[in-house]
Amino acid sequence: MVFSFAPWDFAALTYISLLIFLVALSADSKPNPMVLHYAFALGLFGVGISWIFISINTYGGASMLLAGALTGLFVLLWSLTFVPQALLLSVLSQGTGLKGLPWFSIVWVLGEWFRGWFLTGFPWLYAGYAHSEGLLKGWAPIGGVLLVSFVAVLLVELSVRGWRSRDRKVLVLIVGILVSGALVSEQDYVRENGALRIAGIQANLDQHTKWLPTQFQSNLDAHTQLMNGLDQADLIVWSEASLTRFADQAKGELSALDRWAGSRNQGLIIGVPSRDSGGYYNGVRGLGLAEGEYFKRHLVPFGEFVPFAPLLRGVIAFFDLPMSRNQSGPMDQIPITFLDHALSVSICYEVVNAELIRRTVADPALLLTLSNDTWFGRSMGPEQHLEIAQMRALEMGRSMFRVTNNGVTALISNRGEVLARLPSDAPGVLMETVKLYEGKTPFARWGHWPLITACLLLVGFGLIKRPQIWSRVSRGRRP
Repeated sequence: MVFSFAPWDFAALTYISLLIFLVALSADSKPNPMVLHYAFALGLFGVGISWIFISINTYGGASMLLAGALTGLFVLLWSLTFVPQALLLSVLSQGTGLKGLPWFSIVWVLGEWFRGWFLTGFPWLYAGYAHSEGLLKGWAPIGGVLLVSFVAVLLVELSVRGWRSRDRKVLVLIVGILVSGALVSEQDYVRENGALRIAGIQANLDQHTKWLPTQFQSNLDAHTQLMNGLDQADLIVWSEASLTRFADQAKGELSALDRWAGSRNQGLIIGVPSRDSGGYYNGVRGLGLAEGEYFKRHLVPFGEFVPFAPLLRGVIAFFDLPMSRNQSGPMDQIPITFLDHALSVSICYEVVNAELIRRTVADPALLLTLSNDTWFGRSMGPEQHLEIAQMRALEMGRSMFRVTNNGVTALISNRGEVLARLPSDAPGVLMETVKLYEGKTPFARWGHWPLITACLLLVGFGLIKRPQIWSRVSRGRRP
């Protein structure tokens, strides 16, 4: 299933892998569903998020042995989130009253939703992300990535039922879903509202030396030199933490950049950390004709803050990285604006949280994300991150302009297509005309909640009808 995601994008493998998984779950040999779910999760996460090893080993200072052990431990523990899913499916798929409902699809989506918020959430490798392009992507503006996941898994579940029952009605239903997907893909929920020439600065700073005090001027020069010849740009954007001093330490440089952009009637948006009596913040600041400031709200566990810090700090360098003492910004913030346009700004990991992006700005002109995927190295991580950003553009019906330190800097259309990108691991400038939009998609209005509410209600009703099955499970017997 991992090969259905970026950078391979063999979306058909979603159906094949889940079909094999579902057939195995319902085999006559009565396999243990919890063991099968856990094994599936070990494969999915063990391969699909193996880039965590690079973050811990290459940039966190841990030995290969320790980095491997920590990555393995995370995979072993996070895979346990599939176990409640297995238990719930075992209970719901028994009995007669609601047996015809697609419980595998319903429970699968609830499992993805659960992983999106449990322990601050890790919403990675959702089945829907493999379909940011293709027949199913039209469901994203309606119900988000979880609805895309639901439809993809439902096609698998119906295929297995049709194969076993030889019922042609199931085939008609599958065709109907595919045709409906093609039709909803053609719907327009938003309207064009102008365009901007935006230039993204990819400076390719070395992550090992980036935060050394002696590198500050060199880092600054790497960005300012790339801005030469950008007279035609309306807005220039640097990547996350591109100014490698706290804002109060770089007042002179910030003032100079503000004057420079203002004198050219341009906006400049840069990533700059800040601090106050409450702690440190990963932030973004608007200069010149761009106004406002944004502080990151959803932090990366162990990267930007360390859970159980008194116990873990000092154990290995990874738990004491320079920016691992950050505080979250307030949930409600005044958006950064450029001219009359409100921009929906997100920083790095925040783009994986669909509901967070949906609530950032009520009606943004475009989505802007600043990131530093250098932590992933030359792995599948940056491409997976880009694929997730494509889904956010689809859900919101907005162009997404993504600027990173070393890749993948890209322009994504409001239909989730990557229109332009820079090569990775090299400095460069991405200058593109970016379309602006107004109006709201159904997802922008209601988010995942209509789908999740419906699934929870069905599950609740199903559980009420099966008290006897729960009693058997509690006694250790198979439902």
